[in-house]
This record gives sequence, structure tokens and C-alpha cells, in this order.
Amino acid sequence: MTAGRTLFVTWYDSNHSAIIPVARLVHHGGTDGDLYEFQYIQGALEAMERGFQPFIAFPELYKVYRSPSLFPFFSNRVMPTTRPDYLAYLQVLGLNPAEADSVEILARSGGRRETDRIEVVPAPEQDETGGYTTRFLLRGVRYIPGAEERIARLVSGERLFWMLDAQNEANPNAVALRSADKCLLGYIPDYLVPDIAKLIDYRVSMDVFVDRVNLPPAPLHHRVLGRLEARWPDGFVPFQGEQFQPLSSLTAPPTQADHAIQ
Repeated sequence: MTAGRTLFVTWYDSNHSAIIPVARLVHHGGTDGDLYEFQYIQGALEAMERGFQPFIAFPELYKVYRSPSLFPFFSNRVMPTTRPDYLAYLQVLGLNPAEADSVEILARSGGRRETDRIEVVPAPEQDETGGYTTRFLLRGVRYIPGAEERIARLVSGERLFWMLDAQNEANPNAVALRSADKCLLGYIPDYLVPDIAKLIDYRVSMDVFVDRVNLPPAPLHHRVLGRLEARWPDGFVPFQGEQFQPLSSLTAPPTQADHAIQ
């Protein structure tokens, strides 16, 4: 098996406007076929104190769920290839139809639904140059007066400027983005904020660029695909911290051993 691609599942606490990571999905591929692993992480315990409940498809907190195919919980969040707007959808996400698979589509789109508070986000990986590169969909556009009009004039490759927004009531660690003419456009997703804080501590430079602009009828949360680039410091590990650690690593009852889905 090759080294796995890791996605984290986050849950939105609407009472506190907080996004909490609750689980992770790892995809291993190789000559022996695919293997998908799902397990809850310690952030799920915090989320449960705020009203989160384990997913019906994965009811046991301490189990490792395994499957040779992508779990329906996730595959149902990926647009079917038979949809007439499938190719246009991949274009909005900046993906090549000849190369994109369900995991990559899920990572780029977030698998968001209007009917729940779940989002899937990718764990950043080192790029071919050894740097930190990750793409994200700009957040908060609908709440910023004039942002949508200014976004319509952005071009691919344009540099955006990040700034810490310590007075943000929803998240005092929020990272805002503005254009060169100082127009506030939106925010970097909260799930990237801890990594950005670490990169700032390492004193590395970070640059943000417009990867793609999607004009209407693309929804507001797909309007701007951004790209964050930074040097990958020695010893830096993304998405670390206690809340990202798997619950399966803790002591669990014998009945909560690994569970395989055939």
C-alpha cells in the first residue's frame, strides 16, 4: 500500500460558530487495491459535549472502520459522474476530469450539504518542491458588504493579502483576506488557522493567491478557490494537537476492537 491520503471530518457547532474536527478518513492505494479507514479523533469528545452524536454509519467511537471501497457516507457527498453538470463542477473546483478521483473531489469540495453540519477537509501535504501548499474555498463572502462585487474582478494568479482578525467575535484567531486595493473579501477556513499560527511561529513567509474565480451561478461558498503557499519548516507537522489524535489509540473495551466492513 502507498502512503495514505488523509481527510478530516469537521462538525459545525452552530451555537458557538465553531468548527470542530471529529474524525478522519485515510485512503491507501496500491497494487493490492484500495483500502479506506475511518476513525474518530479526540475532537469528537469535545464536540459531543456540544451536542454532536456519532454518525449512524459509524456508531462506535473507538473502532477503526475499514473498507475496500469508499464508504457510502462519503461517496454520497461526491457528485455522480452521470450528472450533466459534472464536468462544469470539476472546473469550478479546479480539477482535471482525467485525473480527479472521489477522494480528491471530496477534499476540494468539502462534501458539504445544506442538510447537515459536516465538512470534509484535506490534511496538507508537502508539494513537489518540499513546500506547504494547500487550496481552499474562501469563507464568509456573504457577510462582507461589497466582497462579491470585488471578487468578480479578481483574476487567476492574483495575490491576496492575509491579516489576523483578532476582533472577530466568532473566532478571534480568524485570518482574513483582502485584495491589493484593501477590499475585504472573506476568510481562510478555520480548519487551516492552527497551521497558519504554527507557520507564523516558525517565522516563514506565507503567500496567498487566487487559484480560480467562479462567477454566478456558482454558489457563494465556491466563488473563490484560493491557494496558500509557504515554506515547510523542519519539524513542522500539519493538523497536529490532541484533538486530531485517533480515539482508537486510547484504551478501549475489548468489544471495541477493529471493525471491518466487507
